[in-house]
Amino acid sequence: MKKVQNIVLFLSILLIIGLAYISFFNVYQTDDYFCSYATRKLGLVQCFIDTYTQWGGRYFGYSLNMFNPVFYDSKTVLPKIYPVFLMLSFIGVSALNFKEYFNYSLKESLKKGFLLFFFYTVLLVSLPEHYFWVTGSNIYFVPVILSGILLWFFRKYENTKRKIWFYLSALFIIILMGSNEILALILEGLLLVSYYQKRNKENLFLVLLGTVFLLVCFLAPGNFNRMGEVERGIVKWLKRMALFGADTAYVGLKVIAVLPLFIKVFEEELKKITAQITLKKALLFWSVSLLPLLFTSYILTSIARQFESILFYFLLTFSLLVYFKFEKIKKFWWVSLLIVFLPELKIFPEKYSYFNIDFNGENIVMELLNTDLKEYEREMNERINIIKNSPQDSIVVDKIKEVPRILYIDEMASVKEQETYVNDQLQKYFNKKYIRTKE
Repeated sequence: MKKVQNIVLFLSILLIIGLAYISFFNVYQTDDYFCSYATRKLGLVQCFIDTYTQWGGRYFGYSLNMFNPVFYDSKTVLPKIYPVFLMLSFIGVSALNFKEYFNYSLKESLKKGFLLFFFYTVLLVSLPEHYFWVTGSNIYFVPVILSGILLWFFRKYENTKRKIWFYLSALFIIILMGSNEILALILEGLLLVSYYQKRNKENLFLVLLGTVFLLVCFLAPGNFNRMGEVERGIVKWLKRMALFGADTAYVGLKVIAVLPLFIKVFEEELKKITAQITLKKALLFWSVSLLPLLFTSYILTSIARQFESILFYFLLTFSLLVYFKFEKIKKFWWVSLLIVFLPELKIFPEKYSYFNIDFNGENIVMELLNTDLKEYEREMNERINIIKNSPQDSIVVDKIKEVPRILYIDEMASVKEQETYVNDQLQKYFNKKYIRTKE
């Protein structure tokens, strides 16, 4: 086990070094500009009201994005340091929980944090949107880190019974319910399971609190405003069933592929947990992962960046179930290790490309070897300088030629294409009537 852990630890350290290097060339993109524009134009309070009533119910996630400092950050410092800060935060918060729940030393806890980061990264559906897009990070990555802090608060309250930890837990439940819908559903499911297992007034209060703010998030007028017309009757339900099957198959296949390696690496922790709970309890916790899968299928959403919380939670809970009955699967850890280095399995057309299984490793390596990241950064900065300094209302700029695999980029429409949200966001931010790329 130690040998395998050391291999994965080495890979995890290489991984974060590579991602940190790539981050040095990161720049602001798309919604980063729009969030800054909307806040400057409307002010924080009105911007919050408009977002909640016209766009969606992520009252914490969207509010966090309102502080996007594009307007003040002329050197684009934040996109270069923020991803690394969040990655290290994930490792640090994971280490805190390993120390609290398993009584490890600080050194061993940090080691486990790095190991968990490796698995988290290879499971990501869209690494660029999750790590390197500032707006995306605040919606998808930050809540995962905050969830780790909430887990730590729960443990501190359980051990000390000091009310401060309970109040902090309640606060973080409110925050997380307004971060993103998928994580909110997972949290609601866990609160319900916790109350089912231990019916006391504290757990009842947390369930009720979570339910209230879950509804605040889900019943936002903006969520209904964004819903488009869909088929009615049996066709709609057939689509929902098909999506549930496809989404579940993707999640299951991707998790199962890395499961032997995960069980081998975290064998000691799984052994300690399974000694304290029953298979029935493990099954109950795992079943929570089906709630967001059902929800995404109901609203006709296929695999995308929203599924990353489901994948991570599915891995953690499903590994417990497998360890109960099929512990020997760990013998195939080397198969998982080989699989995570395979290139993306491209079998679906562009419209359904998210269903292509990808463990990100090959893309990261190819980014480091083949992409001229400095040239990409230069092209992006030159484009922004041209738009910002041009006295004209109509501007046509060059397309970005050095397109990265890992850094998030969504190109504007050209002069011969219909305007997209990317053009619209830059036009509003820079107060221009027309911005396009050359054909």
